[in-house]
Amino acid sequence: MSGDKRFSKGQEPLVVADRIDDTYDFVPSFTVDNDTTNYDLNAQQSDAFKNVPKAWFAIIWTDQDITIRFNSMSNPPIPIPAEETPIEFKNILAITNVYITNASGSAANVKVMLV
Repeated sequence: MSGDKRFSKGQEPLVVADRIDDTYDFVPSFTVDNDTTNYDLNAQQSDAFKNVPKAWFAIIWTDQDITIRFNSMSNPPIPIPAEETPIEFKNILAITNVYITNASGSAANVKVMLV
């Protein structure tokens, strides 16, 4: 590759993920009632964290504005506006649970995919 100007000396090569997972969990549409605080996805939905006990990637769909917390109810809430879903969380932490709060004024229909 000498003389190839696309590669410049001193730059690090692109790092590519060395794993592709072959399992996932999909939690089909479920309802989180209005005024629900910290709905425990792992405890309430049998399809969650069944094949994937620790997820590195999550996709969340909702038809109402909700907030979520990953792993612990003491973690800060992350707002999820309905118009921005589906929303992806990728490679941010090992996800072992999702807590959902709904104060939108209406019941929220939610779906979650975990890899």
